[in-house]
Amino acid sequence: MAASVKPQDLDVKELEVTSAVLMGGAHHFGSYCEKQNEAFMECRLEHKDPRKCLQEGKAVTQCAINFFTKIKGSCNEEFTKYWTCLEYKNQTFSKCEKTQKVYDQCMLEKLNIQKQKHE
Repeated sequence: MAASVKPQDLDVKELEVTSAVLMGGAHHFGSYCEKQNEAFMECRLEHKDPRKCLQEGKAVTQCAINFFTKIKGSCNEEFTKYWTCLEYKNQTFSKCEKTQKVYDQCMLEKLNIQKQKHE
């Protein structure tokens, strides 16, 4: 039997950013919101029905909003230079290494958030 989803279940504040902003913040976001992301993915794998994971999805969105708010308050200039580089360099990370290093350092020093390492 399908899960019953009410319109109010889908009401959530949205994260209104561009793809360059999402890509620029992705590695740190992965670290900052790791628990929420894992809970959402575990729910999706377990239930195979996204309607059963609305609360976990909302938690990911709220974490993302908190994450980007922290960046704006502490590393806005460094992050803006980095994602702007990505925007103008066709979202090619290797072309924006200088601005990325400055942004990474700011995130570590001011927010104690390291980039998520990929295996």
